[in-house]
Amino acid sequence: MIINNFLSTTIKKLINYLYKNKFLFFIIAFPVKLFDILFIKTHNEILFYGYMGRYSGNAASLFRYCVSEKYKLKPIWLLDNKDLVYFENKLNYFQLPKKNSNIFTHINLLFKIAKAKVIVITSVGDLSIYCSLLYKKKRIEVLLPHGTTIKTGGVMAKHLNKKQKKIWSTISKRFDLVSVSSRIEKYLVSSSLNLDPDKVKILGIQRREFLKNNLKNNNNSVNQLEKIFSKLKIEKTNFDLKNLTLVLYAPTHRDHLQNHNKTLLENIDGYNLEQLNLFLKENNMFLLLREHAVSKLDLNLKNDIFDTNVINFSHEKFPDLEEFISLVDVIITDYSGIYLEHLLNKKSLAFALFDLDEYENKRGLVLPKEVLFPGYIFKSQKDFIYYLKNRSTIDVSYIHKRKYLNSILFEKSPDGACSRTMEEINRNLDC
Repeated sequence: MIINNFLSTTIKKLINYLYKNKFLFFIIAFPVKLFDILFIKTHNEILFYGYMGRYSGNAASLFRYCVSEKYKLKPIWLLDNKDLVYFENKLNYFQLPKKNSNIFTHINLLFKIAKAKVIVITSVGDLSIYCSLLYKKKRIEVLLPHGTTIKTGGVMAKHLNKKQKKIWSTISKRFDLVSVSSRIEKYLVSSSLNLDPDKVKILGIQRREFLKNNLKNNNNSVNQLEKIFSKLKIEKTNFDLKNLTLVLYAPTHRDHLQNHNKTLLENIDGYNLEQLNLFLKENNMFLLLREHAVSKLDLNLKNDIFDTNVINFSHEKFPDLEEFISLVDVIITDYSGIYLEHLLNKKSLAFALFDLDEYENKRGLVLPKEVLFPGYIFKSQKDFIYYLKNRSTIDVSYIHKRKYLNSILFEKSPDGACSRTMEEINRNLDC
């Protein structure tokens, strides 16, 4: 077993090295591509891979749509074992290799991908090593971005060097179809990925079609809260769940910085967890801290509960935020696009922009800050608490800005987004 794991790790490291060396990778990939062309027969299957490998987001919504509509291609979810609870039918999933899996498990996944007619992913680099070993023209690759971004990305990102931008420019050529929600997003995405704009289609947000944001006005919200509390082992009898105000703090990662190992909430001026928690308790509020999945910060946290009313609502334990977003009353973020889909509903929006000038200069934003942040901006805990006390009054002054930003970023309604996406995939298959 030890020898097998050692060989597996060594081979995977060798593949990663070869992948970075274009000439050597071509030598290795050529016979695989030739084998793919001559011997592998594609099946009527469409594979789905979620954000960070988890069952969530646009890919999960489109997968459910294909299952419910009995689509002509059999939908298969590439499943992380942690999400097995969502699946009863083994015919609709294929288990992904674990980190310590042997090389033959990865080869098995490669053949599964090779036999599919369509691959649906959510991030540019998803399954890229596997797909780059195969003959591109035998299958359709579809990108359903995890969300609308407000920061510059790909070749437009300020923090990337020329070599990194070249990689972004090259790897994005794999896609036959990319889904967006507006013309402005279409040209931002095509520019950042150096991709033909004709491959970027305005289809709408797939995940909003299956999980509509019904505001908290029914008993189901209490059941969902009980589910969260149970998973985190919190005693629910200590709280008035029917009248609880749920505050979500979901910042983006700082990929332009190194050695960032604190929760981003700790960066606001006057941060004092004990005082913050006392305010939340007195006002029957709960603060869910959700660090960005890419940051890995939540893995450094020893406990899920910082204090009685402040908890770690991590991507690891709650991969699909859409399952719970209808419970949230207040969204606090910074440069994440998490708030964009809630511009027209009654959720309160505020922005913890303690490093705005630095972020804009070193990372970059796609639109002027006056347009991007239609809500209360704070840099200190004192102002954060002030906002939570007075949000109903403060929010009114931002209604016009929220409507304007929504009008330029969302031209297509979520209704029908899944069917439009499948129609576009069919057109690509028929070409």
